[in-house]
Amino acid sequence: MNAVLEGLASNPALPATLLDRLVTHPELAPDLAQRADLSPAHVRALLAYGDSTTVYTLLDKGLVHPVDIPITNESVALVVTGSPDADPALARALAFHPDPALRARLPEWACPLPADVVDLLARDPDPSVVAELVLFQPLPLASAVSLSSHPSLDVRRALASSPHTPPSVLTSLSSSDAFVRELAANPATPASVAADLLRHHASRYFLAERTDLPSGVYEQLASELEPGILSRLAANPAVPVAVLRQLTATRALRLALLRNPAIPLDLLVELAPTARIGPDPLPRIASASVAELRELASSRVAQVRMLVAARPDLPADLFAGLVPDPDAGVAAAVAVHPLVTVAQLWELVERHGPRLYPRVARNPLCPPELLHHMASRAGSVEKTYRAVARHPAAWGETLLLCLEDAQARHLAAAHPHLPVPAIVELLGSEFTAGAAAANPALPVHVMEDLVNRSEV
Repeated sequence: MNAVLEGLASNPALPATLLDRLVTHPELAPDLAQRADLSPAHVRALLAYGDSTTVYTLLDKGLVHPVDIPITNESVALVVTGSPDADPALARALAFHPDPALRARLPEWACPLPADVVDLLARDPDPSVVAELVLFQPLPLASAVSLSSHPSLDVRRALASSPHTPPSVLTSLSSSDAFVRELAANPATPASVAADLLRHHASRYFLAERTDLPSGVYEQLASELEPGILSRLAANPAVPVAVLRQLTATRALRLALLRNPAIPLDLLVELAPTARIGPDPLPRIASASVAELRELASSRVAQVRMLVAARPDLPADLFAGLVPDPDAGVAAAVAVHPLVTVAQLWELVERHGPRLYPRVARNPLCPPELLHHMASRAGSVEKTYRAVARHPAAWGETLLLCLEDAQARHLAAAHPHLPVPAIVELLGSEFTAGAAAANPALPVHVMEDLVNRSEV
């Protein structure tokens, strides 16, 4: 019954009379807080439960002001401190709380903290509190310098990790080998300091992702045999082209290269047939000029034409030339393209059959007749049922076909076009009960019955 009530709590068609009754269930407060039809009385009732998730949602939606929130527990107090309109006195009070675990959560929630609270937490006797402060709050230079000699290694490690730490302090921390990983991964670490960390093997995994290092550093990293280092280099747009051309030994490296926005087009064309990319756009294709796109679209390599077809802003004539392409990968990209017409979707389905059904069903323009055509012929292609069940235009009779697949059944249960008898039947399954209860097509008398049964 919990899943059913949670579904009802999110059902946009829930009548006001039933909403009034569901508000009396404390366990439903987080779900009810998401609704768009809450009255001030509903908001007050939900706040009274003292659930921090509920308070966060109501604050985020602007349905309540911090001053109107009853501080019933510490978790709620922390959430309220995260509001820019919160009373600074609340953060100050929490900074004196006897539980260090709660004080340690304060810097993450309240950002930025009042300067006096930052100073207070920087002198906290518990190192975990100071470490959290360093990670989440910008510090005055004097405080950061002072904390760089803190007796706790955890505090100094947090300082080396924090993007808020002033560069001069990060430079001073580089004199110790204890913070090599943290400094290498920290984008605030000056590039010259990070490059000098190359002498430490433990830093190289992180240096390979940085985009601000001298080319010689990337060249040296490319000589490593560690796959994780090489994969990060292959994906890094700052790595020199000459180095990128060396990183083609494995399928994982080639895939990382293909997703690198700085890959040269000739290398992209060479590697496209060697990695399973899928029909979604690649960054380098997205930045290609129209002249480059025309050249790529004429390639004999189907995978290259597929990548061009995935770009959403193709010139109309270039797109039209890709529609009749005989390759299924190109067709898969065309099927979700903004320029494709309904008539062309039918053509693609007739030409390529069931393997293209899931992609065609992802297109928001796919008409209900075509959705039904594909669902009735999907056979063992379960992805078709799931894609059709997500489509807002699917007919009720089409959705009934989708119930053959377990995952599609859950999607169809929430679809407003699903016939009412099927929705009611799916209320009886643990897997689909919540989705069915959230379906706006569920009759009001069924909703009333469900609420009555929960209160017996």
